[in-house]
Amino acid sequence: MTRLFATAALLAGAVSFTACDGFGQAMTSHTDVLARAGGHELTIEQAANLLTPYDRIPPQPEVVDALANLWVDYTLLALAYTADSTLMNVDLNPVLTPYFNQQLVFQLRDRVIKPDTVFSDQQLRDLFTREQPGAEVKARHILLRLPADATPAQRDSVLALARQLRDQARGGADFAQLASQHSQEPGAAERGGDLGYFTSGQMVQPFEEAAFALQPGQVSDVVETAFGLHVIKVEDKRLPDFEATRDQFRQQMVQKRYTEAEETYLTQLSNQKQLEVEEGAIEVARDLARKPETQLGRRAADRAMVQYQGGEFTAAEYLAIMRTRPAQQRMQITQAPDDDLQEWLRLLARDEILIAEAGTQGLAVPQTEQDSLRLQARQQLIGAAQAAGLAPLQVQEGETQAQAIDRVVMTLLERILKQETNVVPLGPIGYALREDFDAEIFERAVPQVVSQVQAARPPQEVVPGMPPGAMPQPMPQPMPQTPPQPQNGTPTPAPQP
Repeated sequence: MTRLFATAALLAGAVSFTACDGFGQAMTSHTDVLARAGGHELTIEQAANLLTPYDRIPPQPEVVDALANLWVDYTLLALAYTADSTLMNVDLNPVLTPYFNQQLVFQLRDRVIKPDTVFSDQQLRDLFTREQPGAEVKARHILLRLPADATPAQRDSVLALARQLRDQARGGADFAQLASQHSQEPGAAERGGDLGYFTSGQMVQPFEEAAFALQPGQVSDVVETAFGLHVIKVEDKRLPDFEATRDQFRQQMVQKRYTEAEETYLTQLSNQKQLEVEEGAIEVARDLARKPETQLGRRAADRAMVQYQGGEFTAAEYLAIMRTRPAQQRMQITQAPDDDLQEWLRLLARDEILIAEAGTQGLAVPQTEQDSLRLQARQQLIGAAQAAGLAPLQVQEGETQAQAIDRVVMTLLERILKQETNVVPLGPIGYALREDFDAEIFERAVPQVVSQVQAARPPQEVVPGMPPGAMPQPMPQPMPQTPPQPQNGTPTPAPQP
């Protein structure tokens, strides 16, 4: 992926703040304006002129929207710094409150979770035998592919063959020879289906569960995975020496006791509070994840997404959380299945209950720690403004302070588009700045910017094998683990079909 095209992906995903395009827009007389921030304006022409020189950046609405949002954030940060170089008036609560809440939950956990973590040597040995930590299995397998669109007749045919091979292997037939003759795994004929030794976490879950449940010499029943149908034979199993790993294993068991105690406490708490996700909450969750810039009216903000005994988790509280999440995480939330989103909303409500319980028990983050973190966060914000060239503001001869802000912001955006500097997303600070300054983006102007960029650029050269107007797509970026959490124990498959 080229650097310039990567910029398009970065702009589209870095900061996704869009102000409400409502009654104020309808009344505005400045129809050539894409965005406003603290009395400053970004015109449609200026935005188009920024994007036009970079042919590899596609003129798409999401790119224009992201560019406008960066302009708003950087303009407001420059204004805030110009008004007060200490940035003492910038509200840091959107950034720090989640951390403070986390500390409260940690304190509550330490107070209420008191598991028994004393193990006798015999108990530890028995657990070691049952848990088999670090166990390795040496196995062979036969893979029969099963197409995703297989008809019932095709599926029955493949399953019948798999069962026939299983029975032959259990009857004493040479498993390696069977694998060489029948397995559809690449290289199986040469290796006789040999997978060598592997540990827990290296295979897909159904395959791993079946393999580790077998003793050396045993053959599994037919196991289905995303790759097809497997027949597995375990040839050897080995464990690390207990004495050599005793201390490490003891710590693992202590941690496991803590985890189990935490889960028990949280389950009891949830059951007591009778959490119930409200009808329509999943749609609201997706909408606000898609557009965290949404300005909620009082009625919408107070809407309960999860009801529980003694309280409720509201849309406003959910929106505040969305504004702390990166764009990639929010995108995952919009695409998550209904069941996963429902469970995640329950977890968010449970977190709120835990924070309230911590307050009931008189727990608090020490004021000295709060003050120290606020100072650090403010210093980091000042450093970001200075690194981006937004502060301190150097007013050139013949220009006003407002003109100087416009110049440095446009210069910064040009450098980002040229890949001379990185995007500095402000995250929840951007929302806080918009609470203090007037700021909005006019969605109706976005298509006009797209049209002007398309008209100003020369016709796109047709690449052989690619339809006119098509753009190569950026490589997908690794996605961070986000709520709802994926199921544990889903490893990368080792047997490559």
